[in-house]
Amino acid sequence: MNLKSKLNINANNKFFLLSGYLLALVSIFQVAKATIFEKNNFEFIDINPWAFTELLINYEGGFVRRGFIGNLIYQIDSDGILFDTLYDIVFINFFIFVLLVVINLEKSNLTSLQKLLFHISIFAPFNITLFSNYTARKEIFIINFYLLALLIFRTKNKKIFLFSCFFFSILSILIHEGITFFIYFPFLVYLMKKKNVSKKYITAINFMMISIFTVIILNKGNNQIVDQIWSSLSSEDIVLINNLNPNAITAIGWGVIDTLKTTYVLVFSGSLIYWTVFFAMLIYTISIVFNDHIAETYASMKNTLISNKQFILIIPLFIVGFDWGRWIFTIFYLLLFTLLLDYKKNVNSLKLTYNLIFFTVISFLTEMPPCCIAMEGTAVSSNYYRIFKSIELTIIQFLN
Repeated sequence: MNLKSKLNINANNKFFLLSGYLLALVSIFQVAKATIFEKNNFEFIDINPWAFTELLINYEGGFVRRGFIGNLIYQIDSDGILFDTLYDIVFINFFIFVLLVVINLEKSNLTSLQKLLFHISIFAPFNITLFSNYTARKEIFIINFYLLALLIFRTKNKKIFLFSCFFFSILSILIHEGITFFIYFPFLVYLMKKKNVSKKYITAINFMMISIFTVIILNKGNNQIVDQIWSSLSSEDIVLINNLNPNAITAIGWGVIDTLKTTYVLVFSGSLIYWTVFFAMLIYTISIVFNDHIAETYASMKNTLISNKQFILIIPLFIVGFDWGRWIFTIFYLLLFTLLLDYKKNVNSLKLTYNLIFFTVISFLTEMPPCCIAMEGTAVSSNYYRIFKSIELTIIQFLN
C-alpha cells in the first residue's frame, strides 16, 4: 500500500470517527434542549409522558415496585416541585449513557466506520432522541449499570467486578424489576461465568435476586398507594401530570390480568408483524456493525443466548409486559456490547457498499416505538425539522 492510500484511509477513519462523535453530541444537545434548557418552562414537555411520570413513582405510600428513582428525586428536591429535579436526573443519566456507549465502543475492536454504523442505527442515541422515545426511560439507567459492569469486566480485578454485580443488581431491580430480572440479570450471570466467578457467588446472587424480586412482586402497588403518591406531589407537579396523558403513576394499581390483556391486544391487533420487523432489525443491525452475514450474526447470538439456559427468562417478559420496543431496545444494547468482548475480526476491507447505504437510509427513516404501535405512523420529516429548529432558536437566544 502506497503512502497516498494510507493517507486516504487515515482521513476516512477520522471522518467516520468525528461523524459518530457528532451524532452523539447532537443527541446530548437534543436531551439538554428538552430538559435542563427548559427547566423553567413546563408548558411543553418534549419527552414521552409515560416515561416522565414513571420516574415520579416514590415510596411515600410505602415500599412499591419501581419507586427508587422517584424516591431519590423526592429526597434531593429542594423547592417542592419535582419536575425541575426530574429534568436534571434525565439529562445526567442520558449524558452518562452516551459517554459509556462511546467508551465501550472505543474499548472494542471496531473500526471507525463500524462505530459510525452503530451511531446511525435505529437503536443509537441519535435516533432515540430524534423521536423522543427512550431518553427518559428506566432501561437507560439499567443499561448504564451493565455498560459500567462491562468496563469493570475488562479489568483484571475480579473482586471489584463481583461487588459491582451485587451492587448494580440491587439498584437495577429497585428501578425496574421486569427489565432487571428477565433481561439484565441473565446477561450479568453470563458475564460472571465468563469471568470464572465461583458457583457459590453465582448461587448467592441468584438467591438474592429471586428474593428481592419476590418482595417487589408482593409489593407491586395498589390504588391506595397510587393515591398516597399523588398526595406527596406538589400542586404544580399534579397540574403538569394531569396535562400528560397517559401517565404511569396510575399503572402501579394495575393487576396482572390488566397487563396480560394489553399483551393480548398487542398480539392480535395486527401489529405483531411490525414487531417481527424490529426483531429482524436487531439482528440486521448487529450484522452490519460486525460486517457479518445475517446467518453468521444469528449463529453468534445463538451461541451466546441459546447455549446459556438463564436466557430463557427473557421470553416471559414478552408475555407479561407489552412494551416490546423497550425489551428489544434493552436486549440490543446488552447483546451487542457483550458480543463485542470477543470481537477480534479484522475488517480493514469494510467499505461503503449499497448494503451500507441501504442500512443508513432505513435507520434514519425508521422509528421503533417503546410499545403500542400506532398504525397511522409518524411524520419523520417533522422530527428532523424539530432538531434544526431547536438548534437555530438556541443560537439566536445565545446571540441575544
